[in-house]
Amino acid sequence: MNAKTGRDLLHWFGSPRDFEGDDFAGKGRIVKFVWKSAIATIALSSVFAAVPVLARADTAPPRPVLLITIDGLMPDHVLQADKYKLSIPVLRSFLAEGAYAKGVVNVSPTLTYPNHTTLVTGVHPAEHGIYNNAVFDPLGKERGEWHSYYSEIKAPTLWSAVHQAGRVTASLCWPVTTHAADIDYNLPEFGRNGTARAQYLMEAVSQPAGYLEQLEKSIGPYYLEPDVAANDRRIEAAALLIIADKRPDLLTVHLGAYDHEEHDHGPESAEAFAELERIDAAVGRLIAAERRVHPDAHIVIASDHGFYRWTHAVHLNAALARAGLIALRDPADKSVESWKAFAWNGGAGMIVLQKPEDEEVKAKVRQVLHALAKDPANGIDHIYEGDEIAALGMAPNASFAVGFREGYAMGSGLTGPLVEKFTTMRGNHGALTSSTMRPDVHAAFFMKGPGIAAGKNLGIIDMRQIAPTIARELGVPLPTAKQPVLPVRKP
Repeated sequence: MNAKTGRDLLHWFGSPRDFEGDDFAGKGRIVKFVWKSAIATIALSSVFAAVPVLARADTAPPRPVLLITIDGLMPDHVLQADKYKLSIPVLRSFLAEGAYAKGVVNVSPTLTYPNHTTLVTGVHPAEHGIYNNAVFDPLGKERGEWHSYYSEIKAPTLWSAVHQAGRVTASLCWPVTTHAADIDYNLPEFGRNGTARAQYLMEAVSQPAGYLEQLEKSIGPYYLEPDVAANDRRIEAAALLIIADKRPDLLTVHLGAYDHEEHDHGPESAEAFAELERIDAAVGRLIAAERRVHPDAHIVIASDHGFYRWTHAVHLNAALARAGLIALRDPADKSVESWKAFAWNGGAGMIVLQKPEDEEVKAKVRQVLHALAKDPANGIDHIYEGDEIAALGMAPNASFAVGFREGYAMGSGLTGPLVEKFTTMRGNHGALTSSTMRPDVHAAFFMKGPGIAAGKNLGIIDMRQIAPTIARELGVPLPTAKQPVLPVRKP
């Protein structure tokens, strides 16, 4: 029996060690019998030589994976760190020791939740079902609710593949993971009121029940607050304990403070770069902890989107309201009474019709949008419709999508002027993206570990390739991810 066959037996039967202890004493004897019988049977190579069920074309051993996302990380900030005078030795080490992308073409819109979901599914938003950060809610009934719940994801995930293989999964602050049965140890991104009482909310939604309370004995109260840097420190502290205590085969960690500073002060600001240097040190500590328990682990650093300087907000819903397509309950209160068409704000604008089959309303919306696009001062780059939206893999319920030029993004106003110019520098993302348009919002990807090629520039890659690549290294199937795996391995 060769090593590959042994690994396949572990997958199908489990090791006798998996059934040790008083609770499994009887099962352990049975499994040991099955185990020994299986080894003897497979030794009869003449009998099983023609049976392909245990064969794997991929002969590399499965590896544990630590996947860390740095929200808002632009690839150039690592690739050209000297240019920006950045001290980020941990991230820069991937350039010499691993494989990396010059840029990652992310999914549209370039927002945190759709792209984080693509990172673990390998498919477009139209397939995985997370089209935006916030839920579509023109009447404001959801009070700013975001897509938080794992059941909203409509495609298989890396966690589900690893969990079904009987291996350990863990995740910290990853979007759309609340109540995720596939994640054994889970502290999801959930709750945005930012007060200390959110500790109790996090204890209620974390998994398994009571585990976060155990962690808090060492790290103190764990909750998400407006000080995103403090959140990252809590996430790191919890992750270090989970790595040491639970040794997950797949651990996903989302760090958000860099994105926060880029929003407030703009990309490449002193505040943002100072935060990136702090994150670099934190990533180093997480990698060191992972290497202590899994010396053969593969480390993946990725981001969800880049950033651009935001100078103008374009309030599309104000234009739709003036055209009679949105009725306001009280203009001073800025609330919606009823709507026929509403722009779903995601940096870009996704126009949803209450009745998609209403051709009269659709024609009126088209007329309004194209009239706005004729004036360069409105910052509209292109209006997408029908097959163009489908080609971007965006929300199928959007009848139109509005892309903006650099410096412009959709605003949330229902009244007032169409275009609002800011007096201070800000950062934004959410633009529509492809391999040729808006490279400023492209994401980052770095990977290193045993068997990974050193110093390999992958060029421009598709974000949908990352999940199947990680799945291959984990040794688990992810058949719904159709993009080819990345050539990250040594020849």
